[in-house]
Amino acid sequence: MNQYYVYQYRDPQTGLPFYIGKGLGTRMYSHMFETYENTSNRKKYAWIKHLQNLGLEPIIEKVAESLSEDDAYELEEILIKKYGRRDIDPVGILTNICESNRPPVTRGPAHHQYGVP
Repeated sequence: MNQYYVYQYRDPQTGLPFYIGKGLGTRMYSHMFETYENTSNRKKYAWIKHLQNLGLEPIIEKVAESLSEDDAYELEEILIKKYGRRDIDPVGILTNICESNRPPVTRGPAHHQYGVP
């Protein structure tokens, strides 16, 4: 079932993305309800709060939808590599921490030690 999507948070001042994510359901809005204590990405949280302190809100939009989970992970990775991660990649602009949030393969034929149960 192709129910996943890839979304971005853009800075309304520049139009540039500052976060890329993969989602299902209302996931793309969940970052707006994070707190400093419960966020897993304090750079993203700080950027959102900075905008709000200016009286602005991030632009939240789907980049692509009706994707399989694998296709959504693939597009998310492509976009993160395209824009780069701030303070990690040479000219990165995103607050993403990871280049890929795809879970590691821990068993089966795709595992690095093929056949490990």
